[in-house]
Amino acid sequence: MHSMRIVALGVLLLSGLATAGSKIDYNVDISISSRAASATMGGARNSPDSNQILSCQIDATVSGISGSCYAVNAQGVSVECRTTNQYLLEAIKSINDSSLVAFVWNESGACTQIIVRHGSMHGPKL
Repeated sequence: MHSMRIVALGVLLLSGLATAGSKIDYNVDISISSRAASATMGGARNSPDSNQILSCQIDATVSGISGSCYAVNAQGVSVECRTTNQYLLEAIKSINDSSLVAFVWNESGACTQIIVRHGSMHGPKL
């Protein structure tokens, strides 16, 4: 019975059924006209150039809490937005090394939307 399991496992491995999952990483993309930036954390970290950055942070003091997101694309264009909105701060708190992050800002530089997607297809930063 044990040898039958080993043979079955070998057949599965050789048949291609046990393949790696989907891998989708995005480099930093910035649209000044749309006031939007996005990337996967792994895509920004593992980009072929040394310019790309995607960073979001929470700043807390005894008088309050705020957050910001910052991005730099391959051409060196940088953008940033800041927020004190509770819902946007929750989105920032959920970011990890395999997240896809997108943020949108208004003409004053305030974040108006932060999207965080978690999924097996977004690889961690290496």
